[in-house]
Amino acid sequence: MEDWRRIDIDAFDPEARLRPEDLVPNYGTTITLSELQPKISQLRSLASSGDMSSAIQLATSEPPYSADEQTKHQYFLAVLEALAQTRQTDMAKVVKSLDRAQKDVLVKYIYKGMSLPEGKKQGGILLAWFENLTQDSGVNPIVHYISDRRTV
Repeated sequence: MEDWRRIDIDAFDPEARLRPEDLVPNYGTTITLSELQPKISQLRSLASSGDMSSAIQLATSEPPYSADEQTKHQYFLAVLEALAQTRQTDMAKVVKSLDRAQKDVLVKYIYKGMSLPEGKKQGGILLAWFENLTQDSGVNPIVHYISDRRTV
């Protein structure tokens, strides 16, 4: 008889077998740049007019999860412009105006900005956003970012 203490019991569980395609989130239809262009224009318009609270709320509501990487990058550049144009004194007020889901999206854009060359140029501003976000919400958005498979 085989040593029963060395049997891999997980191998007998039919629900324990995940395929790689099971781990990829299903977004539905893919968003194109032409479909997202009006939102990018509105975001830039709000940011240039000085309405930063509305600009950040628009940027973090319904992010283009199902877009291709080039479209996501173009949207990210518009979001980065809005984040960079916000005065540090207004950041805390803007963060407080966001709901939980929007804060989760904001931390995704902050981390994405820290990983890209365009965002590294604005590193101090992104760190100020990160500080205001963690002071308001603690580590919850960070934990949600780590556990969420959807990317911006």
